[in-house]
Amino acid sequence: MAEQIIVLDAGDALVGDGKLGDVTRGKAIIDAMNLMGYDAMALGPKELSLGLDVLRLRMDEADFPALSANVVLTGTQQLVAKPYVILEKAGRRLGVIGLTRPPLVPIPGLQVLDAQVAAAHYVSEVAARSDTVIVLTNLEEGAAQTLAQAVPGIDLVIAALPPRFPTTATRSPVTRTLVAVAEQSTPNHAGRAVGSLTVILQADGSLTGESWRVTWLDKRIADDPAMAALLARYK
Repeated sequence: MAEQIIVLDAGDALVGDGKLGDVTRGKAIIDAMNLMGYDAMALGPKELSLGLDVLRLRMDEADFPALSANVVLTGTQQLVAKPYVILEKAGRRLGVIGLTRPPLVPIPGLQVLDAQVAAAHYVSEVAARSDTVIVLTNLEEGAAQTLAQAVPGIDLVIAALPPRFPTTATRSPVTRTLVAVAEQSTPNHAGRAVGSLTVILQADGSLTGESWRVTWLDKRIADDPAMAALLARYK
């Protein structure tokens, strides 16, 4: 099978960078993610901090789905976003479930339900519709590892914490779920590196041959003209 690239974000991406994201309340980041051709992102607590009205506006502006299977309107079971998406790549179906980390301070109107319960609820549904099940989340690494061990049927978990550059992807000793931890961006350092997970997608939908590497976005990589033009508009 030919090489396929999927671009995902584990969340906490739209605001909190101390720069354009905060000034534009995530609008500039959505525009940039649209330009880069993102396939999906998970909602993080920083996205929720925008408030429901602004969050919905940003989600409408995105050319890709923002996912969360565990954020609901307070006091209801009504989800704020799609719980998952099925991506079609080279004739294969990849099911991506979004899970959100609870905010440190409650956000009016929004409630974050237990991520593990939400994952267990949706995994079988997504597995029935896809070849491979991916959980995309901003849960910290320990919680992501616990989820991977507790909920069978997940092929890959992509988590977002702690703030470090991981050098390998690991597997749950119980379920054999692959777990990768993305670098957590920090104020004034967002976008300094991109994590790349390379895997072989087998005929049965399982993932093998995994390798993880970090690419630093330094001056050795020329600025993309379209992205430079986008930034110039905001400046």
